[in-house]
Amino acid sequence: MFKRFLILLALSVLTACGGLSSDASQQEQVISGLYDQHLKTRVAGIPGPDELKQLQPFVSRALYTLMQQASDTEAKYRAALNNQAAPMIEGDLFTSLFEGATAYRIDSCETEGNKAYCQVRFTYESKDSATENWKDKVLLVKEDQHWRIDDIEFSGNGQSSHREYLSDALTDVVRQAE
Repeated sequence: MFKRFLILLALSVLTACGGLSSDASQQEQVISGLYDQHLKTRVAGIPGPDELKQLQPFVSRALYTLMQQASDTEAKYRAALNNQAAPMIEGDLFTSLFEGATAYRIDSCETEGNKAYCQVRFTYESKDSATENWKDKVLLVKEDQHWRIDDIEFSGNGQSSHREYLSDALTDVVRQAE
């Protein structure tokens, strides 16, 4: 009887741990999906409609809507100036460093209910082999049982080319059209 109890206890612990690792795995997958796509396309500034479609599976509805609004605002702004205007956000949109990253690694994730945050370590290696390393915090939210990126806190090494959060930078762009 005691042996049966120990087996049931072990199975329940493994099941519970599997649930936790499932969240962590989904969080890492969505972060990796966004940054793998971003490093592949290396789009600077606000993504256009094609890039937004590629990023949509990885971001929350709220962040996607804000990125769409910022993209639309920038398109109207540039069209009004015959495409002679500088981008409204210059440099990399998804990391602290203006030049962006050449590599990333997810260090750790903390989950609190339907919200989580993950520390992501970035590296930028220039053509002359100079290297910058920094961490940013990716904030996630669970929507319809799926983890999605809801914001990014640009922690960096004090060299952020943006406001403190991605959502703040995008909101600033949208407000310029008002």
